[in-house]
Amino acid sequence: MKSIGLRIKEARLAKNMKQDELAARIGAKSPSAVSTWEIGKAKPDCVTLLRICEVLEVSADQLLGIKTEKEMPSLTEWAMLNQYRSIDEYGKKAVNAVISAEYDRTLASQPKKPRIRKMRIDYYDFPASAGTGNFLETESPEEIWVKETEEAEDADYVIPISGDSMEPSFHDGDKVFVEKMDSIEKGDIGIFIVNGDVFIKELGDHCLISHNKAYKSISLHSSDSIYCCGRVLGVVEE
Repeated sequence: MKSIGLRIKEARLAKNMKQDELAARIGAKSPSAVSTWEIGKAKPDCVTLLRICEVLEVSADQLLGIKTEKEMPSLTEWAMLNQYRSIDEYGKKAVNAVISAEYDRTLASQPKKPRIRKMRIDYYDFPASAGTGNFLETESPEEIWVKETEEAEDADYVIPISGDSMEPSFHDGDKVFVEKMDSIEKGDIGIFIVNGDVFIKELGDHCLISHNKAYKSISLHSSDSIYCCGRVLGVVEE
């Protein structure tokens, strides 16, 4: 947690002010008083603290590290408010018009957040690397909403990942987009059913490759029952 001395230092530096200059402007008894506060050897009293706030144009809450739900006006803003209260109705209307116009201009100049488009896609809650059988034939998918991306548009369904055998490419709990394909190219990552077990792996030469070096590749033999459920396009962005 920052000390009051460190906050005074930060506010002073933000004003490009030297320690002796601040000391002189607040009427400190010693030019070294500011240095003493900033290194934590002492703290300013309440009256001095208010003078520091006025010179550095910060609130007491800021220097004391008090967090409020709504930031209190600075001393400059309080002064402007007092001036506003002193002018006549004609002046207030003029000030209101300027503030309103500047507020609209500021909002218009701020970059707008891009609108996130979403789309529905089939989701099989049947984790790859966990389970048996051809889930595409035996399981009924539900529909989920995902961000409308190029991968989402090319995909036919989404499936969750179970286990860490494909880290760092894919992590346990990730959901991935899959494009239905009966076969994929070597080097592509796909969803495979081998002898009833479902895997997400990279296709190699007569084997399925795990990206996690702690796992051995799965050798494929002519006697194995192998079915390709599709090519993995990428991870679903949450």
